[in-house]
Amino acid sequence: MTLTTPENELPFTEYFHDWRDLGVVKAAFPDYAKAEEVWKTVREKLSDTQMSVQCKTQYSTTHDAALGILNELKMDFQCSPDFGKKARKFAQKYFGVWNIEEELYENLEASLEVLRQAKRDSFRKIIELEDQLPKLRAEEERLRKLWIMESDKIKPIWEKMEKEHKAAEEKERQQEIQDAFEGETTEEEEE
Repeated sequence: MTLTTPENELPFTEYFHDWRDLGVVKAAFPDYAKAEEVWKTVREKLSDTQMSVQCKTQYSTTHDAALGILNELKMDFQCSPDFGKKARKFAQKYFGVWNIEEELYENLEASLEVLRQAKRDSFRKIIELEDQLPKLRAEEERLRKLWIMESDKIKPIWEKMEKEHKAAEEKERQQEIQDAFEGETTEEEEE
């Protein structure tokens, strides 16, 4: 239920949290609106960072399959390289590789290191995000307190409007009772 009070032209709602979220109230109290907007922005950033850390930690399977396959191939070559005559001839003719076992082993190790580095970089990103969390939490808490202070500044205005609204409702109720009583007395007199 929204009523407009003639005194200050601000609408009235039954609950304070609904009233302070109205656009006209925010326009009338820019400090409150700014405090809420800044707090909301930091709160969203904190939430996004927390979700990012959680997802990156929970689903850290980046490059795991490739690392496993390449490492298995490397271990196979290291333990028992088994290339046939055709594979050796092909490697010599088209790639200029004379020692195919050594060449593949070295190339696989280089590829593995690239993947390991990418995985470590991913873990570093998680740590960087975790380092941001305490700062964001502290900033969010500070801004929430400022928002509460601004909210507390405008609450007396709403409370005054609430008293006026209740007084008007009571006056209207009393008038209805009086009108009903007068209507009954008029009917009795006519009989």
